[in-house]
Amino acid sequence: MNTFKSIIGSVVSATALVAVAGAAQAEYPERDITMVIAYSAGGGTDVMARTMVPYFEEYLGGNVNVTVDNRPGAGGEIGFTALAEAEPDGYTIGMLNIPAFITPLIQRDPAYTLDSYQPIGNVVSDPASIVVRADSDFEDLEDFLTYIEENPGALPIGNSAVGGSMHTSLLRFLTAEGMEVTHVPFPGSAPSRTALLGGHVAASVMGLGEAGPYHLEGDLRILATMAADRWEEVPDVPTFRELGYDIVSGSDRGMAAPAGIPDEITEVLVEALRQTVEDPEFREEAREQVLPLSYMAPDDYKAHMESTLTQMQEVWEVAPWAD
Repeated sequence: MNTFKSIIGSVVSATALVAVAGAAQAEYPERDITMVIAYSAGGGTDVMARTMVPYFEEYLGGNVNVTVDNRPGAGGEIGFTALAEAEPDGYTIGMLNIPAFITPLIQRDPAYTLDSYQPIGNVVSDPASIVVRADSDFEDLEDFLTYIEENPGALPIGNSAVGGSMHTSLLRFLTAEGMEVTHVPFPGSAPSRTALLGGHVAASVMGLGEAGPYHLEGDLRILATMAADRWEEVPDVPTFRELGYDIVSGSDRGMAAPAGIPDEITEVLVEALRQTVEDPEFREEAREQVLPLSYMAPDDYKAHMESTLTQMQEVWEVAPWAD
């Protein structure tokens, strides 16, 4: 009899544990969530995040708010570190920029590694593009490159951070072509764009999605993009490949959480992000804002991080971007 009672008790206890675990999963999220952005407000990552937040909140359920927390500085390292060091409870998530969050791993020992994060999924892949003011004397990429060849190191070109995705994309290209410019870093793409519009730099290397709306409005002119193919939202912009330069490079922006987050919470976040990216209204809004969507599931996103680390190590050996 005692044995029978013991068995029944064990079954009841196990059932209770399953119920509690299920209830815990069902209850998440119970309160507001903070989304850390490692760049300033108005930049490409910030715009992407704020565009997707209403949809993401809807698919999370629970009537919670997702609050964007901009942590710019040190090429994004301040924000990336804040995300890595946050409590792994599902209430702090953030955006990771590839290769920007990876390059510090090559340069030094930052307060995080690839294993500091739980990938949730990639959202946007934004190719690097050469951008000038609409009234610039540079009419096309050949004009631009001819000037650089004839005036090595003289042309000031803005970027969103030393070692960031735009800086290293341009560096890869210029190194291969044996060209030099003066790199002018800013704490994010928004101030880099502002400097270009104000005439403080001659050109800027920016994401196609970041520059696209200004190109369409006639304030800026995109000379060429490092995309694999022309993008239908800016069909007049040629690719470097079309012009005879074999390079595809840019910035991938995706979501992650601190490592150690419970699996059941990870699943909720992954599903909410997947549904967000597939939502027709979000996709239309992303199209209108010239956001090049490119979803990667967590495993693929993790593999992309690892392969990018290897590729950037190879670039560093040939053209280190910092002392």
